[in-house]
Amino acid sequence: MKILSIDHGDKKTGLAISDKNEKLASRFLTVKNKSSDNLIKEIKKIILEKNISKIILGIPIGFKGESAQTQNIKGFSAKLSDNIEIPIIEINEIFTSKMAEENLRKAGVKSEQIKKIIDQEAARIILQDYLNKK
Repeated sequence: MKILSIDHGDKKTGLAISDKNEKLASRFLTVKNKSSDNLIKEIKKIILEKNISKIILGIPIGFKGESAQTQNIKGFSAKLSDNIEIPIIEINEIFTSKMAEENLRKAGVKSEQIKKIIDQEAARIILQDYLNKK
């Protein structure tokens, strides 16, 4: 079984997947947020195709507590939970976008490519952090 990680944003959602031994996270896909229903449909498809056993969902909780974005993502989490049968684990993902950009720049990824995969890299960071703590 594998784990799917989600970095949910306003315009795009980054996805990452673990290996079957749940040791290593890899960037997977970026989905444009046309609607939450469309995104949930895509996630349900991935769950079946990739044999996903649980979802790690990044929730941005800053130093000042919850923001409008935090509430937005928690709403998405509740809707996703209503539509799938596997567990969803919410973890704080503060600063993952900054870390993702830094990782990609250090790896020599060009700026135009960074924009395309930064959400996937943020999801990978979220997932790898979860796997390391497990």
